[in-house]
Amino acid sequence: MLKILSENLRLILIGVIAILMVVAGAIVLSLYFGGDVSRKLTVSEISGTAYITRGSKRVTASKKAVLQSGDTVTTDENSSLRISFDNGKYIWVEPSTSVYIYYTDIASKGDVSVNLTRGSVICQLNNELNKKETFSLKTPNSSVSVKGTVFRTEFDYEQEYMGYTNVMITEVQNFDGTVSLQLYDAEKQAAELPMVLIERTSAQMITADGLCKYGYLNYSFDLLSLSDLTLGELIKTRTETELAFSADELNSAYKTARNLRLEQETSSETVTGETEAETTVPSTVTTTETKVTTVPPTETETEEPTSYGTLSTTQQTYEYTTYSGIKWWEITGNSNTGTDGYEDWFPEANTVFGEETSAGTTVPDAVN
Repeated sequence: MLKILSENLRLILIGVIAILMVVAGAIVLSLYFGGDVSRKLTVSEISGTAYITRGSKRVTASKKAVLQSGDTVTTDENSSLRISFDNGKYIWVEPSTSVYIYYTDIASKGDVSVNLTRGSVICQLNNELNKKETFSLKTPNSSVSVKGTVFRTEFDYEQEYMGYTNVMITEVQNFDGTVSLQLYDAEKQAAELPMVLIERTSAQMITADGLCKYGYLNYSFDLLSLSDLTLGELIKTRTETELAFSADELNSAYKTARNLRLEQETSSETVTGETEAETTVPSTVTTTETKVTTVPPTETETEEPTSYGTLSTTQQTYEYTTYSGIKWWEITGNSNTGTDGYEDWFPEANTVFGEETSAGTTVPDAVN
């Protein structure tokens, strides 16, 4: 027996090596193509009523519904939903919002593009993307690119703004890390170079005929400029990933914003005569005059924060500034400096969505 083994030892070793090489090759291929080859975007939470439009068909959204690339998600007033994908990435769609979502199938080296045509969303990427992944949010006058952060974007049209007509306004608040911003003019051409938005600050991008400018960039913002619904989502987000805002800041802002909303609702009901009953505020909601303001980028940009008595922000919303903010090349080690070209422009919202979506609505082409 030993003699037979000795004589065939070379053949046995060759066979073992061949088997090991096959196994190693299979592992390498699996890692290269991604063990999680198939990407799935799923509605993980829903509150109120929302819709999914696919081609000419529109259906009511439900929990666990799987989205296809090219779907449009629309939420009603006082409704919201959360989209989950890739083990740690989320898109929270706020009330009265429409988003068109494009994505490629391979999660480990694919693209996700959220095209906001109306309303607001919070995008949450708990882990930094790898080199072959991209994530961007587009509005009709801007593109927001990230590698791993939490940020909120709001888009709206204004018939008239500062003497201009048909104005597109995008606002971005950054809650962690850095975000790359690209502003587009009315001709859909990139304006200026991409800019970096640092954490705990906000930016406003305004575009109209004859106007293309940052209303403000890297400006401190008051958490009370956000609704209690949005602040509640941020509190939940902070339990899943780090944010530049502390739990105390978010909790205090949430309680105050909620209290203000309840007081406003009670006051409105009393004025209209619908009810004279007083609203009882839960004991967990306080009216302490605690100021929740963010830390500005530099001392020279510090502005006096507003009181909790109003929902105004720390900046003059309708006043232009000439502050251009930090350029992307001025921040070392920044990984979020990507930008999108003209070919990635998203069509204007008013050509895509009205108040209702009917059969035959044209959904914009997927971003190339």
